[in-house]
Amino acid sequence: EQEMTSAQARATAAKEGLELHTNGSGFVGVCQSPKTCKLPFQARVQRNRKVISLGYFRSAEAAALCYARSPEGRAAAEAKVAEA
Repeated sequence: EQEMTSAQARATAAKEGLELHTNGSGFVGVCQSPKTCKLPFQARVQRNRKVISLGYFRSAEAAALCYARSPEGRAAAEAKVAEA
């Protein structure tokens, strides 16, 4: 899954009923990897006040999919639905 293209990640998210949430700088839970990393995007969450890496990915969408599958991503999606 780390090598998923943007299109593959979006299709997988749609099949799983997940939404890839965006913010002002891109996808929630996704940042650019250090230049020394082979894969350019990192998914991460905050647990117990610590930043936890979920892995490195080829596309921002693949990293966003990983975040959306995490407990934190699912909780964020539920909170967003509750707001509406």
